[in-house]
Amino acid sequence: MSELVETIERVVREVLAQMGHEVTCAPGAPPAHSADAADASNAPPPFPADSLLLNRRVVTLADLPERLGTVRRLVVPYGAVLTPAVRDLLQQQQIAVVFGQPDVPAAQSVRTVLAVAATQYDARPLESALRREGYEVELRHSDCLIQAIDQVAEAVGTGTTMAIVATEHPAAALCLANRHSGVRAILGVRPDRVAAEAQSVGANVLVVDPTTNGFFVLKQMAMQFLRGGLKPCPKVFQKRLA
Repeated sequence: MSELVETIERVVREVLAQMGHEVTCAPGAPPAHSADAADASNAPPPFPADSLLLNRRVVTLADLPERLGTVRRLVVPYGAVLTPAVRDLLQQQQIAVVFGQPDVPAAQSVRTVLAVAATQYDARPLESALRREGYEVELRHSDCLIQAIDQVAEAVGTGTTMAIVATEHPAAALCLANRHSGVRAILGVRPDRVAAEAQSVGANVLVVDPTTNGFFVLKQMAMQFLRGGLKPCPKVFQKRLA
C-alpha cells in the first residue's frame, strides 16, 4: 500500500470515527438502524461460497486479503463504511457489495487455542489480530505434532474451546486430530469456504499451513472459522463424529 493511500485511509477512519459512522446504505438496502435491519441481524442469510464476509463497521484495504481470487461479493453489516480505496478496488475487480451480514460482536465466550506445531512460523501477529477482534486466544508452541494434537483434543473436549492448528504438516495433523473422539477438524484452504465447511460438520478444530498462505489469508480463515462460536455436530453425523 502506498504512503498516500495509507494516509487517506487513516484520515477517512478518523473522520468516520468523529462522525460516529453516520452513513447510508447502498440503494435498496434497509437503513442502518431500522427495525428491519435489526430483525435481519438475528439470522444470517445463506451467502454463496464466493462471498467474503467481514464483520467490520469500517472496511479499509488492510481488512482485505492480498488476493481476492474467486470472491465476487463482499458482505458487510448494515451501515458499514467502505473507504474510497476499497470501493475503487472492488469496482476494478467487479466485486459487488452486499449489506446484510449480521453485526455479531466478535468477542465470544468460547476460548480459542492457537497451536503452532512442528513449524518455525511466528503466530504472534495472528494472535494479536484475533485479540483485536475480541477473541480470547491462548498461543501454544510445540515441536512435536502428536503432542500438540493431543493437547488440542483435550482442550476442545471441554466443549467450551475451539482450536486453530498451524503446521507445515497439515495432512498428518488432520488425520491425527480426527482420530480423537469428539474432535471434528477441517483443513483451511480457501477463506470463502471455511465457514460453510465448519458449519457442515460442526468443526471445532481448523488446521492451516502457514507456509502456503500469507497473513491476510490465514486471518480470514481464522475469522470465518471462529465467527459464531461453537458449532453443533449435525444430527446426521452425530453417531460417527460427536
